[in-house]
Amino acid sequence: MASTRQLKTKIGAVRNIRQITRAMQMVAATKMRKAQEVALRARPYARKSLALLLHLLKYAEKEETQRIFGLNQANAKIALIVITSDKGLAGSFNSAVLRAAARFVEERGDADIVAVGRRGRDFFRNRGLPAGRHGAHIAAEFFQFSDIVSFGDVKPLADWVLQTYEQQEYGTIAVCSTQFVSALVQRPAVRQIFPLEIEQLRQAVEDIVPKTGKYSELALQEEEIVRDLNYVLEPSREQILQTVVRNLIRVHIAHLVFESNASEHSARMMAMKNATENADRLQEELTLALNKARQTAITQELTEISTAKEALTAE
Repeated sequence: MASTRQLKTKIGAVRNIRQITRAMQMVAATKMRKAQEVALRARPYARKSLALLLHLLKYAEKEETQRIFGLNQANAKIALIVITSDKGLAGSFNSAVLRAAARFVEERGDADIVAVGRRGRDFFRNRGLPAGRHGAHIAAEFFQFSDIVSFGDVKPLADWVLQTYEQQEYGTIAVCSTQFVSALVQRPAVRQIFPLEIEQLRQAVEDIVPKTGKYSELALQEEEIVRDLNYVLEPSREQILQTVVRNLIRVHIAHLVFESNASEHSARMMAMKNATENADRLQEELTLALNKARQTAITQELTEISTAKEALTAE
């Protein structure tokens, strides 16, 4: 059994760790709310842009739609954008995304990796994929984002995606990231960006609002209605469609990063909450062990006193 001094030292160390994990839990909770608020700011613009796009598509020709949405690309190359964090202490946040990304590459064949975050970059650079069945070539790297990601942080990534889209370097561009369902639930998911589909853009706009918890009531708001008016389109219908699509893609990519950012803070909050609870439980166990050690020492002292008294009385 550990001595009283050792138990006191352990209790002090556990208490200090608990204070740190509790503070990190509160900080992560605050950052999670701020990350959600940043994502929600883009929702009004995204909804109006999507409604305008749907209206313009009614008058677009089939060739224009195919050209804008990239439906006529025969390129078989795949790019997978893997969004992870730069930091740790976030539970299974990074490992879940990396497992989903490795599974996607194994199923689809060789794919270029676009690493967003140091954890994903290090995983594919150092470890590659299980059993070496497929190579993992890192086409681009983006990291050192702010704790609360902003549009400025996401701009280089969005520019890279739009540039490769225009140059038709890849036939498919997908994103593997964490879907923020609620503060307690986050799921890794692979979502396609190109070839672009209207239903995917619609789903992306809807996903800006979390399914449950705070802010979920915003999903009950009425859908944006655009009146069927005869617009004068300048400079041209195709250029306007391209501009609207490009901006919606920027919002889509930004939202995926925002969603991953909120999920990271949520996962870190839960990890620190569990660590705090474990520290409380360990502190209780150590305190109980300390009390038992004290009781044992007192009992031993009383026994020694009684024995000495009996020995003196017998003489």
